Amino acid sequence: MITNNWIHLLIAYTNTPFVQSAVAEGSVEEKASKGLFALFLLILIPVLVVLYLIIRFIYRHTIGKKLKTTVAEDYQKEADGFEKAGNFVSAAGIYEKKLKNYRKAASLYEKGKDYRQAAMLYDVLGMSGKAKEMYEKGGSLEDAAEVALLEGEFDEAAALYDKAGRKIDVAKIMQQSGKTIYAVKAYREAGEYKKAAMLLKSEGMLREAADMFQIYLYDKKPDISTLDDFYTFALVLENIGNVEKAVRVFQEIGQVNSAFKDVQQRIEALMPPEEIPEGKTALGSFIQSGRIEPRYSLKLWVQMLKSLQEAYKTGWRFGLLSPDNIVIDARNNISFLKRKQPLVYSPPETIKGVALDERADIYSAGVILYEMLTGNLEGIGSARVIDIVEDMPEWLDEIVIRCIRKVREDRYQSIKDIFTDLKALSAGAKDSGA
Repeated sequence: MITNNWIHLLIAYTNTPFVQSAVAEGSVEEKASKGLFALFLLILIPVLVVLYLIIRFIYRHTIGKKLKTTVAEDYQKEADGFEKAGNFVSAAGIYEKKLKNYRKAASLYEKGKDYRQAAMLYDVLGMSGKAKEMYEKGGSLEDAAEVALLEGEFDEAAALYDKAGRKIDVAKIMQQSGKTIYAVKAYREAGEYKKAAMLLKSEGMLREAADMFQIYLYDKKPDISTLDDFYTFALVLENIGNVEKAVRVFQEIGQVNSAFKDVQQRIEALMPPEEIPEGKTALGSFIQSGRIEPRYSLKLWVQMLKSLQEAYKTGWRFGLLSPDNIVIDARNNISFLKRKQPLVYSPPETIKGVALDERADIYSAGVILYEMLTGNLEGIGSARVIDIVEDMPEWLDEIVIRCIRKVREDRYQSIKDIFTDLKALSAGAKDSGA
């Protein structure tokens, strides 16, 4: 088979342009000479190739092998010398990089107190126990914990993270391994009270969750960034039966944004309507008897606004004002009930879901004054009070109009502004004799 291959190779070679041109030119003797030369070249080249391969094979298995062995022996001698001299780290470097003996290198790194390098090699060798030991000795507690975690040793990983002061990682591991109480403890130690509260809530430990939310929200007030947290807290309070406190938290949320989620519905569901105290009468009862004379209406309205200013100081919530929520005693003292506000007294911004402020109550107060002066609300929005009531001062009509404007920026911006305007307008009316 080999002979046939060579014959085919020779034939192919003699058919090359080089050989053909060499043979084709010159006399018969020259052609013969050139042909023999070409044949010589044809035989010489493969012989040289075979000879090269034989020489290389012999070198590798004799001189080369010996040289390689000699180099390894030299490295070994060098490493032994370092080790005998107590220079373990240098010896370890030779074992690791030159001799590729990682186990010996790791052992020497350990002897030389290069614990981190030893740990890395033990980790590569799959000796996790030794790797953790070395990382810990070297002060790399986080690395030791990660090795333990990869081995599924959660308790040990948590203990190592705890020693490293990584409380959040401890909590995550404890949570992952189903040890809720330990996870909560770690979250609390890390100052992550919200995460602790949410974890307790998810595990159905609602009383504990309420306590944790109490700690988390202790120095906070409801605002745009914390409404969800206060809402969750209120739900937890509701679920454990602490209705009174839940209502207070829902009301605090309503002060910021009365349209937030289902806050108003929950307040109404949890807080039964206040009964009118004995000896007091709702303003609505007076209005039902007919319109109130303008002078008395204004006096009663001003007194109501002053009482409202005082109520704000004790936490009165915007968006509750209506004639049935305003009660008057025999001495004409006014107080307020926290009952649902009928839609007709609600400002337009209520349905837009924006947070209510003092201007919302100014709108409601304007509607109430309109009703006091006219006896009903049939014409509100289409007729002025002065068109309905004959003895109505025009300046008072202007105050009503400004209170009930649809855009809250166009209304009085505070009750104080109303008093300022009342004083100026009424004084002007006296001067003009109106």
